Amino acid sequence: MNGSHLRKIILTGLMTALVYLFTSIIKIPTVNGYIHLGDGFIFLSVLILGPFYGAFASGVGSMLSDILSQYAQWAIPTLIIKSLMALVMGLIARHRTKKDVLISASTTVAVWLVFFIVIKNALARALVQSVDSLASALEDTPENVVNTASGVQMNLTVAIAVVVIVMISIILYMTIKQNAKAVGAGVAVGMLSSGAVMVIGYYIADFILYGNPISPVFSVPMNLVQFLLGIVITIATAPALLKAKAFYFGDNESA
Repeated sequence: MNGSHLRKIILTGLMTALVYLFTSIIKIPTVNGYIHLGDGFIFLSVLILGPFYGAFASGVGSMLSDILSQYAQWAIPTLIIKSLMALVMGLIARHRTKKDVLISASTTVAVWLVFFIVIKNALARALVQSVDSLASALEDTPENVVNTASGVQMNLTVAIAVVVIVMISIILYMTIKQNAKAVGAGVAVGMLSSGAVMVIGYYIADFILYGNPISPVFSVPMNLVQFLLGIVITIATAPALLKAKAFYFGDNESA
């Protein structure tokens, strides 16, 4: 085993532990899970280790947090989703040309928008199926219930779309203003794509585990908050951590 490979294994173990710790230390319960700070260290794992070793650290560290808590039923979905998050981010972050970054950014935005349209339609179908019972419970007419529900869905769709667009704009602005090598345009788009993997992945996993397409919708805003916190942590700490890595381990290219 050569020195470079040994250093990579040591760093992988270290990042696995950090992902586990920051996923476990602060847990804010939500509908079917919890918000944590671990996503920031998933992104950092990718920057330090690359897509493949980063996927291992991200998936295993996050899975251990579920196994060693009351959320053990989420361990396998978490292993898959968090590993895919790191892998997708790492592969996109390798893009160097503006054309590749633009294609990835356009695809990511399209995926986010399609997902929100899908959950909006799922809500619409569920409301149509239960409109009579809702009208009876609210002591209102079915027509008024439908009109109110349609307005809520439209407002929700517009609000989420605006949040995503603003989030993308802020990240790209911060990327342009910060000239640090750690956070370039490819990394920013990679984090956005990684967030899509997480939000959509947990929606699908929630649907499979509980067989209900509606309840996972209420986890989406909390997952967006967690994802945004991860980006803030990454942008704030990546330059210092990469400098520390270069000083102690050498500035080898991530594999």
